[in-house]
Amino acid sequence: MMIVRFTCRCAMLSPSQAALYQRLQNFELDDPTHELGFTRHLMRNQGWTLTYVYKAIAEYKKFAFLTVVANHQMVPSDQVDQVWHAHILLTQSYWEDFCPKVLGKQLHHHPARGGRTERAEFHRLYAQTIASYRQFFGEPPTDVWSPPDQRFGTELKMQRVNLSDHWVIPKRLPQPHFLKVWLIVPSVALSVTACTTTYQISPVGNFVSSMLTNWVVMTVGIAILLGLGLRHVIRQPENQPRKPQLDAYQIAYLIGGKSRAVELAIAQLVHQGNLRPNVSNRTLTIAKQSPPESTDLEQQVMNLAHQTSQFKSLRQWNRYQTSFLRQSLEQQRLLMPLRSTVLGYSFIAFVVATFFGLMTGLIGTLPTIGLLFWILIGIVTGCCYVPSGRTRWGSEMVTDFQRNHDPYDRWHRFALHGYQTLSGGALDDLRQIFAAQEKEDSATAGCGC
Repeated sequence: MMIVRFTCRCAMLSPSQAALYQRLQNFELDDPTHELGFTRHLMRNQGWTLTYVYKAIAEYKKFAFLTVVANHQMVPSDQVDQVWHAHILLTQSYWEDFCPKVLGKQLHHHPARGGRTERAEFHRLYAQTIASYRQFFGEPPTDVWSPPDQRFGTELKMQRVNLSDHWVIPKRLPQPHFLKVWLIVPSVALSVTACTTTYQISPVGNFVSSMLTNWVVMTVGIAILLGLGLRHVIRQPENQPRKPQLDAYQIAYLIGGKSRAVELAIAQLVHQGNLRPNVSNRTLTIAKQSPPESTDLEQQVMNLAHQTSQFKSLRQWNRYQTSFLRQSLEQQRLLMPLRSTVLGYSFIAFVVATFFGLMTGLIGTLPTIGLLFWILIGIVTGCCYVPSGRTRWGSEMVTDFQRNHDPYDRWHRFALHGYQTLSGGALDDLRQIFAAQEKEDSATAGCGC
């Protein structure tokens, strides 16, 4: 027999709430006389493990508890909704035992009717549901209670699939650290093979050729080590005494740069009702003026919106002054000074220009050692170049944010993942505009073949 327990952190329950809590604890969904019980039904239909089924049922009981004690309409997560659907199909258990004897009321399931207005309302109610959950049970598990953009986005596209007729192959690629391993191993193997081949084809007794080969290999190795050493130095510090308190714009800039910060400001203004998106012509028209307490970047977006309503123009990050964000992150030693990045770009440009100059005419007048020298400079520069511009402390804070951010805060998720997390009401329209513009930009950047 399956026994599913859940805990409530609120010690001051009223007598009626405590009685409800105990009834839910004691209620058993599985019928011991059935060979294919409720648990096995969920495992077969949902593809869940036994452990996850227990967890989902426990969360379903918490949801049922909240439908009684909370003073607002509840919206379940998709996983809880699947357990609810399965329970309703057990009509006798649900309508004759669970509702009247455990909950003390009829708990009806109302499917969504669709439309942007109702979608926005479901987002609001889901946020209230999470807030009520936190009040009684603490932080909800994100593998059962998904963030809103997933709950009303990707999870709505799920379908039942007959595994006897179809292969199920995940679209998601392996995580980057796995890719690094698979790229590094072949690279090392090829390098070793190349070195071995070089020694094999070298004529026996050709002392000069052997010494030259050894010198080149040693010099390239020194250049790589020197570049990595410089990279380590310029990315100081590695840690700091205290974690910085960053707002959403600082996090967006740290993770996605200027463009992410500007896109966040646009999304905030749409969410607040200051800008109204039009999907058909990709414009953002002014619906109302922003309040005086709005952020500096939001005010800049509104000022530009008075000049143009075209989304493509409003999204161009180089039209905004974002240096105050960078300076604040540099002061907290999360970003390297801008001069380090500029120096890297100029240094690479110098090396490339010199290399092409040698290749086009000077190579005949300079010894081979000169060309090798410039190549080694390029190797050093490439090894110490940091595209993100983050210090090691900055990268550590990004990793910490990815692990510990609030998954139900839409702006934290936007800072982390970008416009794909926009969901609900006018934000749905804005996400479509972002996607359409990105698709157009990708097509424009193609070769046109």
